[in-house]
Formats: sequence, C-alpha cells, structure tokens
Amino acid sequence: MAVPQLSVTAASPFQPRVPIASLTKMMTTWVVLHRFPLGPGQNGPCLTVSTGDVGIYDHDVATGQSSVAIVEGMRLCERILLNGVLVHSAGDYAQLMVALTGMHEATFVAAMNQDARALGLRHTHYVDVTGIENGDLSTAQDQATLAADLMTSEPVVRGIVTLAKVFLPVVGVVQSYTPFVGEGNVVGVKSGFTNAAGGCDAMAVQDHIMNKVITTYAVVLGEHGSNPLGTSGDDALALSRSIRSSIARVATPSGVQIEWIGSPSDLVTPSTFSKTK
Repeated sequence: MAVPQLSVTAASPFQPRVPIASLTKMMTTWVVLHRFPLGPGQNGPCLTVSTGDVGIYDHDVATGQSSVAIVEGMRLCERILLNGVLVHSAGDYAQLMVALTGMHEATFVAAMNQDARALGLRHTHYVDVTGIENGDLSTAQDQATLAADLMTSEPVVRGIVTLAKVFLPVVGVVQSYTPFVGEGNVVGVKSGFTNAAGGCDAMAVQDHIMNKVITTYAVVLGEHGSNPLGTSGDDALALSRSIRSSIARVATPSGVQIEWIGSPSDLVTPSTFSKTK
C-alpha cells in the first residue's frame, strides 16, 4: 500500500516477483503519456486503423485476450485509446498506442523497462505491452509505487480511471473490469487477470479529512480461485479500509495536521514517489 501525500509505503515481507497481467498497461500508459502529454480537452495524435491492426484484434479475440472491436480505416486518437486501455483493458488498443508512438514494440518495451528503473521499480520487468505474457513480472510494492506515480503525474489518467464505463467507437458503451471503481470512494486504478497471474488489482481510494482529499493505494496480486478478480478487489478494498485507521488529525505546534499514526517503519522519503514528469 502507499499514501504518497503522507510519504507512506508498506508491503508484505518477502514478496516474490510474480506475473501482473494487465497491470502492465499502467506502464504502457506511462510511456505513451511521457512522449505525448495530454492536457485538458486535448485528444492527442491520431492514427488510421490498418489491415494489420485488425489482424492483431482478430488474434486477440481468438486467443481470449481483452479487446475492443476495430475496423479498417477508422481514426482513433490518443485519448480514445487511453479510455479503452484503462477502462476496458483493451489489448489491441494498447498495441495501437505503441503504433501511435512510431516505435517498434521491442523498442517500446525497452523504454518501459528503462522507465521502471528510473522510477525505482527494482523488482519489475516487462516483456510486452499488454501483460498477456507470463514474463511481465513485478511485486505489489512496485505496482503501488507505479500506480501512485501515474495518478500523481497524469491528470488525464485520474480523469479516466474513475469511470465505471466509457463510450468507444464501433462497440459503444463498455464497462470497467476494475472492481468497485465508481462505487463509494474508489477512483481506480487498474486490474488484470491471466491464468498465471490470477486476479490482480491496483486500487485507489479517496478519503476526505479536514477538507483535504487523501488518496491511498492498495495492490493485491496473485489471487486464485472461483472469482480471482473479484477476490483481488475485495482484498484491496479491505486493505484500503485498514489504512484509514492510521491516518488522523494530530495537534502539532503549528496547528492541526493530517499525519500517519501507524508504524513509523512505514514512513519513507518523499523521493520514493515521482512528483513530476
């Protein structure tokens, strides 16, 4: 879990690197937005869907990957692609975002790993842009840091991941796969599932304390069973609620402040989290 505004991060001990499924798309989004930043009201660069792009979509459908229907000749811009990737976890949209940058996928994946190292994600490694491969590996702690960095640095992401559904060309309205998003105080961020990864959820929750909005991040990986994605969401929400009891109003010489009253060992240096692009 992480609470960037209070410089707090904590994790279960002895975390192994495990597959992270579509949480991979958080880094795909990071790389794209750091090459093509989007401001309010901007749609970003666009591309025309090719025959090859439709072939990628057909392959995703045939192999059971999350996707959104596309047709040859249609125009898709960066903002629409982000909506499809972040809300409906569309793998073909993620691959179109790579095409939008003009980079070969291998070069793009190398950029993902380079940015992971720059963010201090020491236990994270990517092999593709969608998370479908078992070689996309990380820990819950690394993914909590990435989720916090992405939400802190990119207002466009904050605006998209809070949506429970979004309208996309061709298919119309599609739903978010992220558990509890749009309910209560849950405002994102990203979920994922493969047989190898199990259910994975990176959850952001907002609490209002002293007229301030405090955002907490909880990440759960590797849930298996009859409803792995739902279970990961249940566990992430329970973790988020447990964090709340360690955030309190505290009287200080300079007045009442919002502070972390949990374990002092959970406090980290502010540089752990990225504040700027």
